[in-house]
Amino acid sequence: MEFFELFNIPMLFMSEIINFIIKPEINDVYDFSNIVLSYYFISALCVLGVYLVLLLFGGIGLNKLAKKQGLKHRWMAFLPFFNTYYAGKLAGETQFFGQKMKRVGLYAMLSEIAYVALQIFVLVATVISYFPQYLTLEVTDNVLIGQPNADLPSWVEPSITYGGLVAYLVWFFVLIFFCVLYIAFFRKYYARGPILLAFLSSILPFRGFTIFAVRNNAPVDYNDYIRRRTQAYMRGNGPYGPQNGPYGGNGPYGPQSGPYGGNTQNNAPDPFEGFGGPENTNSGGSGGSNSSDDDPFSEFNDKK
Repeated sequence: MEFFELFNIPMLFMSEIINFIIKPEINDVYDFSNIVLSYYFISALCVLGVYLVLLLFGGIGLNKLAKKQGLKHRWMAFLPFFNTYYAGKLAGETQFFGQKMKRVGLYAMLSEIAYVALQIFVLVATVISYFPQYLTLEVTDNVLIGQPNADLPSWVEPSITYGGLVAYLVWFFVLIFFCVLYIAFFRKYYARGPILLAFLSSILPFRGFTIFAVRNNAPVDYNDYIRRRTQAYMRGNGPYGPQNGPYGGNGPYGPQSGPYGGNTQNNAPDPFEGFGGPENTNSGGSGGSNSSDDDPFSEFNDKK
């Protein structure tokens, strides 16, 4: 499926390249047809190379995860469509709107096959529509367009229009099954951030890289993982945790925050300053100053 998702990228720029870069070299309908078909061919080869790299990386990742769990038929990890089914086997039981789904990998594989078959059919019809015997060149608003003529087979245009609509409808079901599959998959093999990797694997064509990235991870129970993380958070940062409890380090009566704690400001007002409190507290622990004028009992301290 990633092939057609990637193939749509160069197709977005086809008309711009033809009209603004190659247009001066087009003299007749045969030149136009050759340029368009060559663009399709070169784009398909480039996308195929990227797709094979993704397929290889994903296969290595699935193969290593399956080997750790002792699963058989690991060759399926390297084959299109079968790798989707195999990812379902590794993901295990999944949830879909609260309902258990045991064969999401199979459903995702079948919907993917239907989508790819429709896309191939539409692509073949599109290529046929660019054959020179079926085209008439027209220039509209300084833009060169190849319009189909009367010789074009009657099934081609409906196939392109309605086949594309059906393909996008099937893609919607593929997206649902892929989201369910890869959320379950990455909850098991990357519990810290399953949604992000599921997004990259389901909606964007990067599942080969994301699966390869988690190839060394051990499977975990996601619910148990979340429960342990929640308990650890509550113990460390909860309302009665060691730091945030009423008598904890940061609590109102804790050693750091109490009225006599370590965080008490040194410049707090002295309630007895009107009685001539000491100004220097460094004289041997007596709290008195060196001046006798400040000591109301200095007359009793005279040694005679």
